[in-house]
Amino acid sequence: MVSLIERLSYVAGVVAAFLIAVAIAIVCQMVVIRYALQQSAAWQTEVVTFSLVAATLLGSPWVMKQRGHVAVELVTSYADPGAQRIMRILADLVVMIFALIMFWEGLELTLEAYEGGWTTDSIYEFSIWIPYSSMPIGFGLLALQCLACILKTISGQDEPRSGGH
Repeated sequence: MVSLIERLSYVAGVVAAFLIAVAIAIVCQMVVIRYALQQSAAWQTEVVTFSLVAATLLGSPWVMKQRGHVAVELVTSYADPGAQRIMRILADLVVMIFALIMFWEGLELTLEAYEGGWTTDSIYEFSIWIPYSSMPIGFGLLALQCLACILKTISGQDEPRSGGH
């Protein structure tokens, strides 16, 4: 189960990287259209915003898998290994609870937007449920990755990174 969750986190990380690349390409295209061709770029800003937000949410499980989130190690670095494991499990549990709450709220919002036919206010009227779906997907995968991290810590397979690596 842990390896499946970690593979899903990896795939989500690849999708996040792709969304960032798309956002960069669109920003470059937007600069050319606005400044070189003196034309308006109406849809680009929305797509870039949605892509970067989705990349952030979808990339968070991969960052959790890598133990790349910001951690203050002042207390944990002085604790014995057993206490460090307990603190890691508690921290992962807190993040998992937060992610589950955000998953549920994001799912409700996405379904409400879908059922209500919500669209953006722009002339293109993008269906808003599509970018909103990155909330339940990202936070759901983050909660699963937290579970995988907890299971790895309990089994002794997850050693903390030290020295700011």
